[in-house]
Amino acid sequence: MVNLMAPGGTKQMAIDALECGADSVFIGSKGWSRRPASDELTDLEMKEVIQFAGNTGKEARIAINVMPCPDEIPLFLHKVEQYFAWGAAGVMICDPGCIHLVREHFPDVDIHVSVTAGLFNIEDIHFYRSMGANLVIIPYRWGVAEIEQVRNKVDVGLEAFLFQTPHRGWICPGRCWSSSYLNIDRWVDEEGKDHCIGSASRGGSCHRICQGEWRRWKADEPTPFTPRLKGSPELLLSEIPAYIELGATCFKLPGRERSTRLVCELVRFYRRVLDYVLAGHSEVDAFVPEWEALRQWWVEERVSRDNGRLHHANAMLREPENRVLNC
Repeated sequence: MVNLMAPGGTKQMAIDALECGADSVFIGSKGWSRRPASDELTDLEMKEVIQFAGNTGKEARIAINVMPCPDEIPLFLHKVEQYFAWGAAGVMICDPGCIHLVREHFPDVDIHVSVTAGLFNIEDIHFYRSMGANLVIIPYRWGVAEIEQVRNKVDVGLEAFLFQTPHRGWICPGRCWSSSYLNIDRWVDEEGKDHCIGSASRGGSCHRICQGEWRRWKADEPTPFTPRLKGSPELLLSEIPAYIELGATCFKLPGRERSTRLVCELVRFYRRVLDYVLAGHSEVDAFVPEWEALRQWWVEERVSRDNGRLHHANAMLREPENRVLNC
């Protein structure tokens, strides 16, 4: 069975995505899922989405992919236990130790290796499988050739992003700590969770500073050049038939920070594409015009989001107290 998983940046987005044709949604609670608080849910909202999904024969999966401090581990396990008690179908984690703990405490749950783990190769997949993960998200730096190399060589489910990075940059998701150099804000909430705004790994959000105009000099060249530090993902289409043939069982649509309207249109579109391919069709050319329009919409929202984050980051960098690593 192929699962179409949609983002739930708000309670309404999650519910609408399920009603538009998604088989599952992924949601994250405030301070635990590498997004701004505006794109994360309260525990009450988490419970309502999980129960709505279960009541409609669908699933909610939990992004809890920060890297907790040692004194946050008990709270981390409490959160996971709580979500599973409410009916969550799986968790997305990047920290190896947390994967091991969840598998030890909850032997029957689905554990996804988050893209923020920064997978590079088949040995990484074997490592996370040994920790207890049973699903890995195919890095969006990979393509069909890389998936062919690991097919039938790893005992895990393969999950594919519905976007790809056509221009590979220097930064791999999960391996960048640049935003941590912004000490934007920090507090500990009433439960004991440390919110470090500026550091996605600690419970804040990435400020996309890799998307700015950086200049690099070489010692033997007087003129600097502007590197592409990180490629900008684009929506995927033509690879879907090959991904299904290669064994991908889950297709994840990112976008908790996108508008609910765009997410719903994308869910409807990919629901039709996946159903078409699963019906035995291998050509998706007929979907290209609609895909191109959605891709443009996707890019416009991404650029608007990134520009806003960069503007905030630049403003913070002008403050002397924010120029040191403090998270």
